Amino acid sequence: MNGKSFIYGVLIGGAIAGISTLLTTSAPGADRRAQVKVAARNIQTTLDELKQEAIQVKDQVAQAIDEGKSTVGNIAEEIQVSVELWQNSIKPHQETIQQNIANVEKELENLEKELAKNETK
Repeated sequence: MNGKSFIYGVLIGGAIAGISTLLTTSAPGADRRAQVKVAARNIQTTLDELKQEAIQVKDQVAQAIDEGKSTVGNIAEEIQVSVELWQNSIKPHQETIQQNIANVEKELENLEKELAKNETK
């Protein structure tokens, strides 16, 4: 069965069901039309409310995204400042440690030379 046949079947079946319902109801046609109009207005009102709520949700999401971007930007700047302060605070210690390492390496070289002299004697 292809899609066209199925759609035609649904449409024809819906039309037959609607006609048979209208012919078998005890309410007169004017009352039935009034009921249909009321139902249509209720559906339209509900759709309008849903549309307004969807617009509000969209606006709220956009606002949350903007606030998130602003917050992330501020946090990134604060982290960058903190890292720079940390780097500046450890710089003197880092230089001292490097000097101490260089001194230890020189002492090791001197000790190796002393050991080499003592072994050759």
